[in-house]
Amino acid sequence: MNKIISILVYALMAAPLTIVGLLFVGSVMLFPSKMNTLGRLTSISVLRLLFINVKIIGTIPKNKSMILMFNHTSFIDPFLFAYASPGKTTGITAAENYKLPVFGWMLKKWNAIPIDRSNIEKAKQSIKKGEEALSNGYNVIILPEGTRTTNGKIGKFKKGGFHMAMNIKAPILPVGTVGAYEFKPKNRWYIKPRTVYLKIGKLVEPQKFKDIGINGVVNNVRNQFSQLTGYELED
Repeated sequence: MNKIISILVYALMAAPLTIVGLLFVGSVMLFPSKMNTLGRLTSISVLRLLFINVKIIGTIPKNKSMILMFNHTSFIDPFLFAYASPGKTTGITAAENYKLPVFGWMLKKWNAIPIDRSNIEKAKQSIKKGEEALSNGYNVIILPEGTRTTNGKIGKFKKGGFHMAMNIKAPILPVGTVGAYEFKPKNRWYIKPRTVYLKIGKLVEPQKFKDIGINGVVNNVRNQFSQLTGYELED
């Protein structure tokens, strides 16, 4: 049944999704300063067209620059991030995403920071740009796992985002995504429309960094992900 539903959704929603994408591109070209608002409206539209209902449990603090860390489970994650993120927001993304048609253009307009993890020096430059964004009042979205899970578990973390937080003394807010993996994991073609929950964790304040060190902060965030989502930690 899910396969039949998926075929119908893909067939019927292809045109509306294309129209939403074109409207977004045109709107951003006319009103570039409204990128975050337009991105959120577009994300709401895309998620609804895919029959996804989003519920946010908890509150993301406003008027405070921070690093928002999400677990990475599905292709719909960017729309969830845009849906949930308050105020001026950017994020760190894999450099190869910049090469994708339309999506790469959107990332540039969003001032997303490309990171090439195969090149240490370029990766350090990306972290520096993230620190500059935080200093300029932006929230920065980071996916510490680096790639989508293929088994539903919380993967091992890259430490670049944590070094960024420590360097600039920016708080870290873990946000657990529940249901996006079940909707459409990386290794399955069909979808299962459902409610996706974004569960807001406890803010890790900069003063805690010195007390427990970078490994302690990594473990804190990773354990929060597991508690928020109910997903197991990968060994």
